[in-house]
Amino acid sequence: MRHSSLVSVALLLSRASAYPGGISGATSSLSGRDNINHDGSFAIDLVPNIVYRKNGAAELAWAYSKYNKNPKDFYGGVVNGNTRVYSGPAGGTGMVAANNQSYDREYLSPVYMGTPGQLCWLDIDTGSGDLWLFSTDTPSFYLDGQKIYRPEKSQTSVGIANASWSITYGDGSYAGGGIYRDSVQIGNVTLHNATVESATAVSRSLTTDPVMSGILGLALNHSSTTFPQQPTLLDSLRPSLNQNLFAADLKYQNAGQYHFGYVNESAYTGGITWQKVLPQSGFWEFYLQKIHIQGDNVWRMHNWPMVADTGTTLLLLPTDLVELYWSFVPGAYMSDVYYGWVFPCNATLPGFDFGFSNDDTWNAAIPGHYFNFQNVSSTLCYGGIQDSMEPFGILGDAFLKALYVIFDMEHSRVGLAAKKLLS
Repeated sequence: MRHSSLVSVALLLSRASAYPGGISGATSSLSGRDNINHDGSFAIDLVPNIVYRKNGAAELAWAYSKYNKNPKDFYGGVVNGNTRVYSGPAGGTGMVAANNQSYDREYLSPVYMGTPGQLCWLDIDTGSGDLWLFSTDTPSFYLDGQKIYRPEKSQTSVGIANASWSITYGDGSYAGGGIYRDSVQIGNVTLHNATVESATAVSRSLTTDPVMSGILGLALNHSSTTFPQQPTLLDSLRPSLNQNLFAADLKYQNAGQYHFGYVNESAYTGGITWQKVLPQSGFWEFYLQKIHIQGDNVWRMHNWPMVADTGTTLLLLPTDLVELYWSFVPGAYMSDVYYGWVFPCNATLPGFDFGFSNDDTWNAAIPGHYFNFQNVSSTLCYGGIQDSMEPFGILGDAFLKALYVIFDMEHSRVGLAAKKLLS
């Protein structure tokens, strides 16, 4: 659903503490392997990283820019120049980590690039189609301690002549550069000749996260921004999996996992409801058909198009639903100062229930405290539900972390299941 990923404002702490899960300097040899090394399925862990200071307005601005919406069109101003940074999938044997950045702002995963493998921290983003990274091609003044891709140190790196990529965000931030083909290891799957986009020009606003190496897009039927067009990582990954699907098990303020090639039956409770991806959509987009705000006495029914996007932090809904939700929170209001809905921190937020008319036996609930994104003052908090500014809603991490979510490429559908929540 995006042309890119999110950019965030991070605390510039010591490099030793900046890497998720306490991992630093790890490498993995990919040489001497077959075209694809795997048993057809693997998992990626998500581990907390507490070094990041949250910024709700920046997260919202990034989500808007990712979908080519300029925040000033909505707010009549700029969000203090703040944007937000992306991170992505991971590598490992049997499982790959996706590290929870500062309690649910973003999830980073270790991916190994090249031969021998170079550890990079990427954001698995189901709302974009590009795999791009900071690299030794990136001018040093753009970098701030990130793990970067070094194509010149890879035995399998091949530059693609006369090829380029370029992303421009709605807030004016941008990134672009050259293209390589190289080995990419995600979990115990090794893909050779994968398209790897190397950043040579990056707006400063995209470089402020000292942890993120880049973005790994897994949007369905969504082309990358490469020219001429190159295969996406999802294109390369599909043939390597036992089942042509992957699943997200994000967690609230805790470690989670991505599961590739299989559905982890121990990760969810009850049944799975399957929703077809809307025809002609380039994203994991489907209809949400029933919603209920806890404390209301009615369920509301409609076909609301929604995109499941692991690369967006907040839950972004149509204006009428946003206003409905916050009407149940005394003291909540749309703030021109904080560029979004805020509420008294001592308020109890209602849960958000939803379901589908074609599956009356299945409903799910998102706990209200999942929508308390951050304190913006000693008494005011920034809401995790905001306006989408789009004809569709965006089911970001505030929503997805309460569910087990399956992205089925084979049947162009999304599976949703309830799970036992840690808190």
